Amino acid sequence: MQKKEVIIKTLKLFPLCFQKSGKYRIELKNLLKEYKISKTKLVMTLLVKDEEDIIETNIRFHYAMGVDRFIVTVHNSSDRTLDILKNLKNDIPLEIIELKSDGYFQDIWVDKMIRLARDKYKADWVINADADEFYYSRDFDLKKSILKYTAGNVIILPSICPYPDDREDYLSCPYFITNFMPEYLAKDLNIDINLPENSHFLIESSCKKVIHNTKDYIKIKMGNHVVQMRRKKVIPSEDIKLYHFTVRNYTYYVKKAKNYLESSKLMPGANGEHVKKMIDELKNGTLREYYNKRYNPEKLALLLENGVVTKDYSLINFLRHFNIIH
Repeated sequence: MQKKEVIIKTLKLFPLCFQKSGKYRIELKNLLKEYKISKTKLVMTLLVKDEEDIIETNIRFHYAMGVDRFIVTVHNSSDRTLDILKNLKNDIPLEIIELKSDGYFQDIWVDKMIRLARDKYKADWVINADADEFYYSRDFDLKKSILKYTAGNVIILPSICPYPDDREDYLSCPYFITNFMPEYLAKDLNIDINLPENSHFLIESSCKKVIHNTKDYIKIKMGNHVVQMRRKKVIPSEDIKLYHFTVRNYTYYVKKAKNYLESSKLMPGANGEHVKKMIDELKNGTLREYYNKRYNPEKLALLLENGVVTKDYSLINFLRHFNIIH
């Protein structure tokens, strides 16, 4: 929407706003809101490694959701991730940073992308994402949802994790852990709260992520969970849901356990109890048995019955409607 067009429409509507009918005031308000959205620049940063199965879907999804540009750092990938990204540049505004490093300095690398988004591409807001994260706007437009919260400079939202049913087409899985089970209910159902295979639905997730503006930005923290800002004001979002595919299926679970094993060598002591358990099971050759205890049809039925897991087709319906997946 061009500025000249908005000025002409505003001049026509403004005198009509003094009539008894409020429809012209609403029309003018919507016009100015639409113009503000069109002028806002939203950039997504991604730090990825070996994500050939999901990276294109992720970027096409967020582009359809209103992200204007992507900055992607590719760290030591050995699969087709880099080739997929280079092909995507033909359709989508995308900058690729190729990175070879034996260390892992996620906060430093993401900080570099944020500053690039702000200084080179004039981004107003930034989403720092992983390849397995899908930021879903109930308005079907992330910028529209973000601009509802401009009283703050940070929007915080919790991850909604899937309960995988082990299908290969994991994005079409409709099961998500949306309500964590309280301890009293676990006791009534004879669920041992101390077993690590039950931790994912018993303990409320601390995996919150942030969306932030660039004007007040100072520094991102490791994991994109916290951001340091000038005059920081955090607002929770009711209009954006973060579908976080931390577990996709057993094939990916094995890959993730191997990645954790490698990263534990670089950052000893940095992993939580569940990650340590995954590494131990991988080393012992019992990872499949542990996975089956953690995710199985009987447990899924129990969690559905008690409202811990619910069905949600929002993401898959959007992906299919825009022909991102079939």
